[in-house]
Amino acid sequence: MDITSYTDFSITSATLLTKYAGIWLPQNVAEARQRKISISYTAVALLYGLFVNAIDVYYSWGDPSRCMYAILNTMCISMTIIKLLILNSNRAELLDAFFYAQRHFWHGNYNSEEQPIFSISVKYCTRFMYFAFAAQPATLSGYVITPLIENLGQNKSNRALPFKMWVDWPISDTPYYELMFTFQVICLYLIGVAYVCPEMFLCLFNLHVMGQFRILQYRMSNFWNVKGKEIDEVMYADYCYAALKKCIQHHQLLIEFCDKVEQIYTMSIFTHMVFLSLLMGLDCYEILVADANPSVRLMFIFHVAGSLIHLCVLTYTCHLMMEESTNVTTTAYSGSWSTLPMNKAGRSLRSDLKFVMIRSLKPCCLTAGGFFPVSLETFTALLSSTFSYFTLMREAFMRNDDE
Repeated sequence: MDITSYTDFSITSATLLTKYAGIWLPQNVAEARQRKISISYTAVALLYGLFVNAIDVYYSWGDPSRCMYAILNTMCISMTIIKLLILNSNRAELLDAFFYAQRHFWHGNYNSEEQPIFSISVKYCTRFMYFAFAAQPATLSGYVITPLIENLGQNKSNRALPFKMWVDWPISDTPYYELMFTFQVICLYLIGVAYVCPEMFLCLFNLHVMGQFRILQYRMSNFWNVKGKEIDEVMYADYCYAALKKCIQHHQLLIEFCDKVEQIYTMSIFTHMVFLSLLMGLDCYEILVADANPSVRLMFIFHVAGSLIHLCVLTYTCHLMMEESTNVTTTAYSGSWSTLPMNKAGRSLRSDLKFVMIRSLKPCCLTAGGFFPVSLETFTALLSSTFSYFTLMREAFMRNDDE
């Protein structure tokens, strides 16, 4: 099987979404033209959303609930713009990591025992893509459902849009209302795709690295099993040492790939963590404290649920990569190295095995701007900081109400 031709649903979908957002390095004239078009309509949607919500913040400054709603939307769009700019500046490195994985990991040259391990990674990636395609529209549906609920029982002159327009145009009249409603929904889902697009390949890379570390552990724990064959101790030690060197090369490939992914995504992850903690704090305030309409509160429930799921999936895939990279130490130590003779190959194998174990004690991980590794502990820590922001905002607004 040609390793450069391997693909599956998750890889194809992530590639299309990345090209859609305009952060893919074009390989020919057609892709360059497509990238310009993609950047154009993505930029129009993002700038339109940023402008509308910034104007809404200005005109609704005296209404805390409405102003908080507009600030939340502005922060979401600002975070999306920053992440896209960061990833766009690293699109050459992203494409390099993609081809690196395609050369070394995404192929069918696995034996009958390793193929199921690789298939598990592919299955996880496919399920992740299905989940992403279902969760994002469900989260954004709150913005569409809210104005529809508010329009029930209202006359045509007071019909609400997903995002309020502070203009003197007759946008409440037919067909201008329907056209503006459709345009805002299209921009909303364009922004939604751009919001999740930067993390698509990140999660796929993490899941495949997890599978590759499991394949490495399988190889390290099974190359000892030739002892039962007709082979003397010297030849057995030479065979095991040669097999260990191949495992070390595989380990070095994985470490190098993790460094590539870290270089691409570290600042994007940091931006995501900082903004998301503030956003979820605003969501909790609007849901639990603010005097908002039930329909608006429903939209915030959709938003905070989507943010939590997004954060959980991101941190969980990073945690799996860290966990499997450290499991190499246990696998290396549990081998039959103690039965090898103390000849040159046996001593070299023991020495190299110690270096593998020492290196594996430092997990391969992704960091948020180099400040802290991203894992499930990050998820719980971010929830704690979100609760702190929520408590701070509640106390501040309660103090203002008392005064």
